[in-house]
Amino acid sequence: MVPFAIQLPIRSADAAVFGCRCLTIACAALVGAFSLAGCGGDITANEDKLKSLLIEKWDLKYAGLPGGLTVAIITPGGEYIASSVVGIDSDAHFRGASTTKSFTAASIMLLDQRGLLNIDDPLTANIPGRTMPYVPAGPDYAIPFKSQITIRQLLEHRAGVFDVGNTDVPLSANVPYAGQRYVDWVTENLGEQHTFTLNEMVGVVARNQLSHSPPGSSFHYSNTGYSLAAKVVEQVSGKSLAQFVKDEFVVPLGLGKTTFPDDGNLQTLPVPFFEGTTKSGGKYYPTTNRNVSWGVGEGNVIITPLNLARWIRHLVNGETSLNAGQVKRMRACSQTFEVHVLYGLGIECYPTDLGDGHNGAITGYLTLARHDSKTNVTVVAFASLLDADDLAGQSVLVIETARAARTLFGY
Repeated sequence: MVPFAIQLPIRSADAAVFGCRCLTIACAALVGAFSLAGCGGDITANEDKLKSLLIEKWDLKYAGLPGGLTVAIITPGGEYIASSVVGIDSDAHFRGASTTKSFTAASIMLLDQRGLLNIDDPLTANIPGRTMPYVPAGPDYAIPFKSQITIRQLLEHRAGVFDVGNTDVPLSANVPYAGQRYVDWVTENLGEQHTFTLNEMVGVVARNQLSHSPPGSSFHYSNTGYSLAAKVVEQVSGKSLAQFVKDEFVVPLGLGKTTFPDDGNLQTLPVPFFEGTTKSGGKYYPTTNRNVSWGVGEGNVIITPLNLARWIRHLVNGETSLNAGQVKRMRACSQTFEVHVLYGLGIECYPTDLGDGHNGAITGYLTLARHDSKTNVTVVAFASLLDADDLAGQSVLVIETARAARTLFGY
């Protein structure tokens, strides 16, 4: 099993421990020796060494192929970034995929901190001081076990919610997309510009009465569980999740190059950007551009390497509007269905030597973001080629690259 969760096949999926999907096509990136200046100016000797390390690591497995490795690292001595990708600068954007979940979980925990919700309430409970429930009472939200599922269980992937993104709808379902991934079917039948909504994604679960397991009985990675969490934020705050995250985290922390597109027509990345490629069935597909409106709450973030590193660092260090107690609750990772999978509330704690953070995978990009409180070192490592044919091997490569980068800087 891969130590990530995925959003994948040349049309869609989210495997159980990373995060990966495939939809629209763009242009492939070229590989080469290029180093990016660290925060504040000149390319340092350490960045040159980091660039060489990334080229060496990439060439061991993907020499001559599109894409490359990029690392942003923040140490007590400063911020550094380097890449093996040609023609990229330090402000280049990429798709952070399931790292989105850390923003969603932080939003829930901030509302809990303010007394505007209680994470141990069931979804059917009324919002504190109001007569409106956490999620609507209509047919789109009539999911199995709804009255038993708590908000906390959504964040820790223990709600048993059927994962629309990573799982085919059963053939027995009386719907035209039976036996297929819902997003793939919609894209093929309604077009690639279709704007998916939270009501629509959760509605697939409700309409077909789909469930993985009773709530609290097991760990089951579920993107749709985070769609529900996003709806909770919207119901409680009165804002879209994107607006809430912008107001409470992105603007206060100076993460202005971070966005969460929720319109099916917004398929390109802001310039400059890393071009993404997906390898599937031995073929290479340019997959930079795509509709990620299905990913609200769970996988639609567009971000830069340093913005992601700063976010994870601030979050884990307790340097956001979340108090220390809430951060401690998020970081309380428990062992899940495999010994290497440690998950808290929107936070992953494996590999343990790299610290806490989140992974992400989507067609074109495979990402690891971690902050280690013991050394005060943050590392973001990602590939701008998603190898769907060997995701396990590529995951190991990204993790080893993150470790090697820390070692290079003396940690």
